[in-house]
Amino acid sequence: MLGEGQEGGTPLRRRALNFLSRRPVIAGWYGGVLTYFFIFVLLPTLFVLTYIFTGFPDILSLLRIQPGALGQIGGAVLLSYQVAIIVTLVDLVFGLPLAWFLVRRRVPGKSFVNTLIDLPLAVPTAGLGFSVALFWGVTPFLMAADKPFGALGLVSTGFVILVLLHFTTTFPYMVRSLAAILEEIDIEYETAARASGASRLTAARTVTLPLFRSGIATGAILVLAKALSDTGGVVAALTTIGRFSTDPATCTASGDLSGTALIGAWSALRGMAACQDVAAELTAGLALVAVIMIISALGLLAVVKLLSTRAHIPFRRIFPIWERRLSRGAVPKIRDLSSFAFLILAVLIPSFFLIGFLVITAPQPTDFGVFYLSIALSFLIAGIATAIDLALGVPMAILIVRRGSPRVKRILDVLVSVPYVVPSAALGISLFLFFDQLRFAPVPNLLFLVTLAHVAFTFPFIVRNVVGALEGLDPALEETARSLGAKPLQGFRRVTFPLIKPAILAGAIMAFTRSVGETGATLAVAGTAIVTAPVFIVSLLDPANPNYYAAALATVILMAVSATAMLLMRYLAWRAR
Repeated sequence: MLGEGQEGGTPLRRRALNFLSRRPVIAGWYGGVLTYFFIFVLLPTLFVLTYIFTGFPDILSLLRIQPGALGQIGGAVLLSYQVAIIVTLVDLVFGLPLAWFLVRRRVPGKSFVNTLIDLPLAVPTAGLGFSVALFWGVTPFLMAADKPFGALGLVSTGFVILVLLHFTTTFPYMVRSLAAILEEIDIEYETAARASGASRLTAARTVTLPLFRSGIATGAILVLAKALSDTGGVVAALTTIGRFSTDPATCTASGDLSGTALIGAWSALRGMAACQDVAAELTAGLALVAVIMIISALGLLAVVKLLSTRAHIPFRRIFPIWERRLSRGAVPKIRDLSSFAFLILAVLIPSFFLIGFLVITAPQPTDFGVFYLSIALSFLIAGIATAIDLALGVPMAILIVRRGSPRVKRILDVLVSVPYVVPSAALGISLFLFFDQLRFAPVPNLLFLVTLAHVAFTFPFIVRNVVGALEGLDPALEETARSLGAKPLQGFRRVTFPLIKPAILAGAIMAFTRSVGETGATLAVAGTAIVTAPVFIVSLLDPANPNYYAAALATVILMAVSATAMLLMRYLAWRAR
């Protein structure tokens, strides 16, 4: 029995357990979780949509002051989506064979490959942008003697450098998503097809891939969302190749600007003393960019969801001779080698190339007291945000999977995904406008607002991971515990929690690392008043006063700290399994 005997404890503990297990208390707890989600996550995320009406006079004023602003906004958003779609397709092509290798192959060293795939997640996106630009790009602000050995110096256009940058920021998400879903698919179906005479390719194409649509959709949504959200990496990469600049004299931005880069540029201009006369117009422009990116991102989410549930690819027709030939010999080896080559050449080497730059470059004077403070601030914000995510995200996932009607569950499931796909820079603008209505004092409350912004865009990481774990968990286990006398809280703590702990820890790792490396939302909410580590790194790349050595050293230090934290969390997740 799980009742009085094993969970007796002190009378105070029993009274507390009985109180917390009452229906009104449980209903109140879930009601509090929903209230928090709607007020502090969903409403601030979408609040900017109302500003298109309330701030319309300022938008007209911006267009009058800067006649080309509307065209610049359209071009920036279009560039963002062009880059994101290309990156998603390429990630899928190379990520699917790699995920298949990790899940279906029994070879030594898979844990090492898993670690390699996750390593770029430890690098702040601002550092990734700098490193990728050093490896691939033409760097006009660097002396020839300072360019590291092996730098290719091939790329001078923003479009190409952004595509190459986003391979490093998104590929781990694609592989992880595909591998997680592939592990859920029973290999016995594929084995049965093979036993019936089908080749490996035929069995995978006709049996496994049709069951794999949800995994492809999940990976595509993750990659699209990440590619559309990044600000720090985009600004760092474009600045390093000379394709990003702001002019305080005219309060304008120029270069190959994507949507998030434009948000970053106008956010910086809005905080400059020279642009205070047009601050309202710049805020209106930021809101307009945010509205366009949010609406288009939600539309993209709907399209991907629709394709994943209703699209039917005709897999029935088979080509036995050709597929048998493609399943053997050199073709599978070339496929796997291509995926590993992409991982090494397009992801790992560009991600860590700045280490070579750090080795050969002469040190420059830097105030590292500010940097160490920025690291502490980044980890403080990420730690608080992750703790809030865990406290409220786990109950939210239980509510989605275990409570309420199917229609309510579906609605909540979609709403939780909204901050997932909304670009974080746009989310930061929306959050700033939402809480600006409350007229907070400038600096003391900016830290509070930045933390709330980080909670908003990391909250879905916890919920999505726990929802996936709960959906794969037989509810009969909890019902059995209840039939043996366990209270709801006991059933969760003793039965459910141990089984979903790996998913909780995995979500915590993703939320924490995402928060530590975030630049766009921080800049959108607080400008440069709150200097987190990624914001500090971006500031060191300013063409007016660049300090590339300090930027590289700061990135490596932050990378080492983040990697240590990530490996510790992974170790805890392994222990939990």
